[in-house]
Order: sequence, then C-alpha cells, then structure tokens
Amino acid sequence: MRMVVRKWLWGEERITIEFPDGTHRSVPISWTDAAAADPYLRVGGGRSLFRIEDLLELVQLVGATKQ
Repeated sequence: MRMVVRKWLWGEERITIEFPDGTHRSVPISWTDAAAADPYLRVGGGRSLFRIEDLLELVQLVGATKQ
C-alpha cells in the first residue's frame, strides 16, 4: 500500500491510500503515522512537570506577593 495524496477533505486533513489491488481509500491523517506528533506528548511523554495542587498553591503565593 502507498500514500497517494495528502490534503484537506470534508473539514479535516486526510490521506488517500492506494492498495495493491489498485483500489483507493481516504482516511483521516490522525489514523496514520503520517500525522505530526503532538508536541506535548513528544516532549513530555504525556507527563506533566507539575501537579495541579502545586500550581494552585503557586497562584496563591504569587497573588499574595502582589498585594
């Protein structure tokens, strides 16, 4: 199977694939490995550097120093 074309169709980015028997199918690019990796997942591996509790505490501390 080979990728024939990559373009926007029906409001989303899709690729058209040609199968060995000559048939073609259009699929969302997100179903393939041709899509660009999500930067958050690529850099952080899905991990967050901070816990939400710590960030909320930081907001309170910064707010207290501005007063």
